[in-house]
Amino acid sequence: MNGQGVFAELGEEVYDDYWMYYLTKDMAKALEIPRPYTNLKSYLDYKQRGHDILEKHREEIERLNEDEDTDGSEETENENENEE
Repeated sequence: MNGQGVFAELGEEVYDDYWMYYLTKDMAKALEIPRPYTNLKSYLDYKQRGHDILEKHREEIERLNEDEDTDGSEETENENENEE
């Protein structure tokens, strides 16, 4: 409120990311999944878990990216055309 909310110091990027993936109880229930987070502390834990998981698989991800770069030249050209 009046620029003094909890996101005021965190910035628009954090605000957007938080609310983009936020699920109410009803939303989570409809999807039959647990809520990923319910407040800023659990949001931080959720984001850290995601980062930790990706970091554990960094080598595989980089290898897959290299494979995509060599196999997907036609696909990349089509994606670039669609972006224009």
